[in-house]
Amino acid sequence: MKEHVVGEKVIVVGMGKSGLSAATLLSQEGADITVIDDQERTPPASLPASIQFKLGNWQENDLLTSNLIVISPGFPISKLPLSRLAEKNIPVMSEIELAASRIKAPIIGITGTNGKSTTTTLVGHILKDWGLNVFVGGNLGLPLSEAVSSKWDFVVAELSSFQLETITHFRPRIGALLNITPDHLDRYPDFTAYQQTKQRIFENQKAEDHAIYNLDDPLTLPSNRQSTLVGFSKNKLIDKGVFLNNGMIESTIWGEAETVCPLNELQPGPAVHIENFLAATAITQICGCATEGIAKTLRAFKGLPHRMELIRSVNGVQYLNDSKGTNAGALMQSLQRLTAPVVLIAGGRDKSADFTPLRSIMRQKVKHLILVGEAGEVMAQCFSELPSIRVVDTKDGMKSIQEAVKLASDAAKPGDTVLLSPGCASFDQFQNYEERGDTFKKVVQQLK
Repeated sequence: MKEHVVGEKVIVVGMGKSGLSAATLLSQEGADITVIDDQERTPPASLPASIQFKLGNWQENDLLTSNLIVISPGFPISKLPLSRLAEKNIPVMSEIELAASRIKAPIIGITGTNGKSTTTTLVGHILKDWGLNVFVGGNLGLPLSEAVSSKWDFVVAELSSFQLETITHFRPRIGALLNITPDHLDRYPDFTAYQQTKQRIFENQKAEDHAIYNLDDPLTLPSNRQSTLVGFSKNKLIDKGVFLNNGMIESTIWGEAETVCPLNELQPGPAVHIENFLAATAITQICGCATEGIAKTLRAFKGLPHRMELIRSVNGVQYLNDSKGTNAGALMQSLQRLTAPVVLIAGGRDKSADFTPLRSIMRQKVKHLILVGEAGEVMAQCFSELPSIRVVDTKDGMKSIQEAVKLASDAAKPGDTVLLSPGCASFDQFQNYEERGDTFKKVVQQLK
């Protein structure tokens, strides 16, 4: 780990916000920084003037003559000449590895295929309501490098698999793995590789650290058993963990079972994310938060946009925005949480996903399926046995959502739920899932 970089030649790969934050940090520490990226983009004017850029025309030799390479999570590590870099003993590290080596506060790391942002945000709220000075970021909001310049009681970091790919020493004092379902198979050779990358959150933990895992998802059980295991579950009573029991969130982390909060006291939208509430309770109890304080924050938490977000009810039909559901696992979880008949709007750009595991839940829950985007025809073939399928044949994002919402509104009956949960990325028609969700909300608000 390079902690002293004065005068060192450092290449930051990727001009995303994590890469630029790392470049700024290292420049302030006195390193000679060059940022490289495949795309030619205009660098922000706010960056230190000493930072150099090679955009769109960088060469392999730029990497081989450096002292350190820091890679932004959006840039695939497979594009780097790793064997030649290893021959020259040039270290490659992720932005979170760089930041964590300079952060003095205990780090809480949270990963999983789905629910990372909600759990990370909720943990941050609980700790802040407890009166602590807390940084919340990582894959959510501010890059972890932004936490280096200040003193914190805790640093809460959402971590993607991309960020965990290149860690070496990264060690969260509390690490949480919420769930693992197939995702990003356009980046990983197979599901096993993706799963192993998620498990890396635990690999450097010691006996005094805590590993939070989901007893309802065996793939989250830490392969590294050095740390103290704490589980959470919707379906099982646990000797040491947090669980749902007869409509109550209960905890046995400190011995005998204690009630934290009744499920029916949570806000109606976020209450469907019960796994996130269980995990956040476990994490913050380990941090020392009082049960009453945790319960107070759980009751007040209204959730995040684009995650099973209730937009409005029209003529007895609820409209839910789950645009953040960008993979098949997220779509499955969302359908499992609903009891009303569903008119589902799905589709977008798939990530080499296998949709066949969704067939059973789709038969049980979905009365009408409306498909948009590049994956529309593929998903229509996969779910051809459903009684009603419509494919919206337009490449324009706004028009696609407008037509989908009209079809959904026409098909839905009082008591039904219209759900936007794409199961796919948004990049075929939108800049990101937020733009897709905002478009859906705007169209739904115009319904009469």
